[in-house]
Amino acid sequence: MNDYKCDIILLSYESPDLLKRCVQSVLECTRVRSKLIIVDNASLDPEVVRYLKDVHGNETLEVEKLMSEENAGFAGGINKGLQLSLSPFVCILNNDCVVTDGWLEEMIQVSESREDIGLVNPQSNTFGSRPRKDQTIEDHAEDVRKKRGQFTEIGHAIGFACLIKREVIEKIGYLDEAYEGVCYEDTDYSVRAYRAGYTPVVAEGAYVYHTEQASRKNLPGKERIYEKNRKIFEKRWGRLLRVLVFLDDGLKDLSEYYEVFKGLARERTFISIWVREGSCAGSTVRHSDIGVKEIGKFGVSSRLIWAILTKKKKYNAVILEEGRLASFLSSIKLFHKADIFTFHYDAKIKNGKGDLFDLKDPARM
Repeated sequence: MNDYKCDIILLSYESPDLLKRCVQSVLECTRVRSKLIIVDNASLDPEVVRYLKDVHGNETLEVEKLMSEENAGFAGGINKGLQLSLSPFVCILNNDCVVTDGWLEEMIQVSESREDIGLVNPQSNTFGSRPRKDQTIEDHAEDVRKKRGQFTEIGHAIGFACLIKREVIEKIGYLDEAYEGVCYEDTDYSVRAYRAGYTPVVAEGAYVYHTEQASRKNLPGKERIYEKNRKIFEKRWGRLLRVLVFLDDGLKDLSEYYEVFKGLARERTFISIWVREGSCAGSTVRHSDIGVKEIGKFGVSSRLIWAILTKKKKYNAVILEEGRLASFLSSIKLFHKADIFTFHYDAKIKNGKGDLFDLKDPARM
């Protein structure tokens, strides 16, 4: 009988120093009875092979190793590990990560706190939580652990360290191997999970440090791979959207429209909300793809226009109050390309033609 709470699937490929550091951290910091399934993606470095041959588990963690004869990419490698997994939870993990004390148990507790939470990332430098120059990773993790039990909804989970409930795998299956290399397969999986009724979140009290891009920097043809995978994803799910919102009345407007914005964020949309300085004090946004920015009380119109015109990744839509600014932005749409929507007294959001802002199908914008 399998008595493991979680199977940790660690994908290994080259980089023996990163691999050793990752495995050691997992062995030292995992407190939940688990199995560590190491899938090596056909590494050529003999040091990797020697190290994996000598790796053994401990009282908490059993180690199982699978040496693949071919590099199956991220999705293919993880799927090989998933085929060996039977536990109630699975955690996929990159070899360029360092986990910290209690990382896994906190992620599991967050997942168990709500039935719909199906994918859980830990807090990480990937999400902007970095140790100060005078801190070790573990020192920073100790500060992070003060937020045990807290979580933030995210638009999609990232595959560097991601806990998955067994029922999610049973409903939607494995990662899609149509995605080559390392990109978009985790975003695709998140969308599939969300469509099946599961919410992705970040466990704010668990910390994993990620040496970002280590798994991609030496990937041959990475630009071609990224473009190919992006096209596959967008053909299936539509493009990622960017929306700028200006709330003149700050906290009141944010409270009134927050559920609308959260619904849009769940449809793969990044929302930047601008409010006048001091008008949104004390507000809490619990979705990682909704950002609130306080700006000065004066020169707001010119700052908004400048931001909309000069943004490198253009906004797909701008939402603000009816008035001169909205009219002006509509008149220069040729330059910024964004659709302009305005708030109305009936709590509806409409464009200049009276069409409602479409949350169910944001790709229509």
